[in-house]
Amino acid sequence: MWKEEQLLLRSILTGLFVCILSAAPAVAGAAETGVSGATAASTAVSSAADVAVPTAGADLAMWNAVPSSDASDGASPHLSRLLHIQKFASGIAARGAAMASALTRNAMRFLGVPYSFGGTTANGFDCSGYVQHVFALIGKHLPRTADAQFDVAHRIHGTPKPGDLVFFQTYAAGASHVGISLGGDRFVHASSSHGVTVSSLHDAYWAARYLGAKRIVE
Repeated sequence: MWKEEQLLLRSILTGLFVCILSAAPAVAGAAETGVSGATAASTAVSSAADVAVPTAGADLAMWNAVPSSDASDGASPHLSRLLHIQKFASGIAARGAAMASALTRNAMRFLGVPYSFGGTTANGFDCSGYVQHVFALIGKHLPRTADAQFDVAHRIHGTPKPGDLVFFQTYAAGASHVGISLGGDRFVHASSSHGVTVSSLHDAYWAARYLGAKRIVE
């Protein structure tokens, strides 16, 4: 009886030992898998760090990204694009304001030049020849006649700004007289009775014939 119990105990111990030996390779494999997984994760991190980023001065709207300094401030890519567009639009507006200022300065240079029907030079202007000449000085080519200038300009609403064109119906139907706004109700034009002069949109003669303002320089 005692001998049988010893044999049974020996069998149990032997089986347990075999189980331990068979489990060892699996544990080792798991350890190796863990190491290789860590290596793979490290490689992934390294690869992510190698992703291209926009260089300084790149068009961020095209990259759909923000500079690191902006990112550190918590700005989103969407907000950064909006700021980029706003800055671009502000630059265009500033350039347009500068052109309008140059335009009105050039227009005032010719005060007193006599009226000449068909005239396009400082020796004498008609209304559309004067406007065409002043715009040419800032590199803007306009058609020759008032009605053609009316057609190519963009209609605006509200009070004219400096550099806008103001149109009138005088001796013919449609736009037959044109001047350059100085802002508010004042405009400079080549008048058949006074040559190049400054007038008001509120003057009875011009107010009754005013067609509206249009814009060339945005």
